[in-house]
Amino acid sequence: MGALVIVMCVGAVCAVAGALAYTGLWRSWIRRNASTQIFGVGWLGLSVLSLGVAMTQFDGPFLALAGVFMTAFVVSGIVGLCLSLGMLRWATPRWYRDRTRR
Repeated sequence: MGALVIVMCVGAVCAVAGALAYTGLWRSWIRRNASTQIFGVGWLGLSVLSLGVAMTQFDGPFLALAGVFMTAFVVSGIVGLCLSLGMLRWATPRWYRDRTRR
């Protein structure tokens, strides 16, 4: 159970970093690296967090909820991987697309 908590905490930290980048509250990273990797890290963090929550639900009475979180794990993992590789430009926020278009 301890390793699961650590995985969920790492996922939450990455998801929060990605959320701050998506909302534009944390834009200083773009001066050093203008790639879409930070958005991918956010989605991958959400994926790992979903996996951790799903793993806690397999033993309980909410098995269907575990299936929902596993689906979220797969979808957010694919989106995060594609964003980390520089694909899915449409999935980036508008302020980022406007800034990199200049």
